[in-house]
Amino acid sequence: KCDQTPPQATAEEPSENKGLFKLSVERKDNDMQDVYLPDQTYVLILKTTNKTRPFRWFMITVEDPDVDNSINEYEQVPVDVGSLKTLADNPQSRYSEKCFNSVESADNFDKENVEIHWVSPKNSPKQIVRLRATVAENQETWYTDDDLTILLKKDTRRPLDSAPHPPVENCELNSEARYEIVFKGHWSRLTHPRYYPSKPDENGYSHMVGASHGYDYTLWQLGTPASAGLKLLAEDANITIIERDIINNMSATGGTRTLIRGKRRHHPEMFEPSYALFRADSIHHMFSVVVAIKPSPDWFLGASRFELCTRNGWLKEYKMPLYPWDAGTMDGVSYESPKSVTNPTDNIDRVEIGSFNSESPFYQMNLNDLKPFAYLHLKRLSVDPIKGRNCNDEGQEPQTEDVQNEQESDVVEEPMALESKLRANEDHCTFSDWYEWSPCVPDEGICGFGTQIRTRSRMDAHSKYSDNVNAPRDIASCPENVLMESQACYVGC
Repeated sequence: KCDQTPPQATAEEPSENKGLFKLSVERKDNDMQDVYLPDQTYVLILKTTNKTRPFRWFMITVEDPDVDNSINEYEQVPVDVGSLKTLADNPQSRYSEKCFNSVESADNFDKENVEIHWVSPKNSPKQIVRLRATVAENQETWYTDDDLTILLKKDTRRPLDSAPHPPVENCELNSEARYEIVFKGHWSRLTHPRYYPSKPDENGYSHMVGASHGYDYTLWQLGTPASAGLKLLAEDANITIIERDIINNMSATGGTRTLIRGKRRHHPEMFEPSYALFRADSIHHMFSVVVAIKPSPDWFLGASRFELCTRNGWLKEYKMPLYPWDAGTMDGVSYESPKSVTNPTDNIDRVEIGSFNSESPFYQMNLNDLKPFAYLHLKRLSVDPIKGRNCNDEGQEPQTEDVQNEQESDVVEEPMALESKLRANEDHCTFSDWYEWSPCVPDEGICGFGTQIRTRSRMDAHSKYSDNVNAPRDIASCPENVLMESQACYVGC
């Protein structure tokens, strides 16, 4: 335990503080006061409550409270409690040579307040961290303990940009679910003004790309190296390799099922939503998506291993904020940083929120202060029985009324990838067969990945082409006369 007795002190024991000096953590109004988020920057303020009673010397230490129980320094196993940071423009403080994880006064001048930053631990097993300060008015009078000690608990709540349910290895639902996923960007000069790109006409999001997949498949994940496909997407907004990987891993027994593909959105249409449809089943009961941010070194938005299978059935609806991730393949602290390869490459991690580099858009910022760059909105459209399955088997999805109604609809196999306008209720409407797929139109140039579409027509329930004699005469609630689906395609170079 650090002995914070001021070296200038002539008194052996501290005086009683009685609220004269206070150590506090700067908070927003809606922040919980006694918790911290991992790997975030917090502002610590040490101040006098009476301006006629300044302090001359101080020390602030961040430590594990268990140091109180150790007899000597060799008994205590070091743990990560984060780190204290002095400010470059503040000559009043310096790093202590006396105690580890401590900052102390650098001069003998009177002070009314001091600001120090604390970067909280990233992956510490400790649930509680202690911040402890000592202040001295002069050689005879110094204070510690009351109002100068703070205990903070790790915030164990799941992050805002995470799925509501943890991944499960085995899904016991005897049905399939059809989902709509919508990506909607919110990144703008108004919401994220610091170092916003100087050429906003070049700003944009890549295609939304991903897959519904099994427990055994990972598109991307925190703490792991970026794949070649994610590297190309994050650096150049190119989805060619990552799409090919998804397609190559398609399997009925694992891997991927549906290729999720939504339109890219560039200025001035950055705030237009990007849609896609996909299916999930008891094998492929998760989904992952990624969207690159441009310009940026290698930053992207997305969801990883999002679980859809719950104890109450298929997840019905969820809206999730998205914050930027760093693929770990390129150096750069800002959107328009010069291109520089990271060598060796880092694992995927959050973009450094609370960076101490003044050129960063997230300079000395807390995650709670950062507004979402986008939102991902997931909505279940239908739940369908699986042909050949006994619907009365144990482990069947609980039959709530809305699920029972949805399961009466026909099973419609979706194309491999969709950016769909289809909103059809096939219990009440009749359609022609799908027409042939259109030629493949490359996204860029004359070859590579692209998009093709197909259409079908709505038919009157009592026309000579309709076999649905039980369909209602009133079809005003049916979709428009021509319905369209799109899928990914490839033109050889």
